Amino acid sequence: VTIPDELGGAIIGKGGSRINRVREESGAQIEVEPHRDNGGDRIITISGTREQIQAAQYLLQHVRTSEAGRRYLSEH
Repeated sequence: VTIPDELGGAIIGKGGSRINRVREESGAQIEVEPHRDNGGDRIITISGTREQIQAAQYLLQHVRTSEAGRRYLSEH
């Protein structure tokens, strides 16, 4: 899965709280590529059973969608 670099903090959460919650709720192993100086997209690697991967993807998409909406509202 790829995410825009600027959403990395929202996906990870303060002190890793959000990504850890996704790991716990889905049961999947999730690794987030570190921030790059040149920006671009960050890669999130998800591994586990098919069900765990699908659950993690769903939860990450929910975080991404809610954060994008929050950013849109704060800009307009």
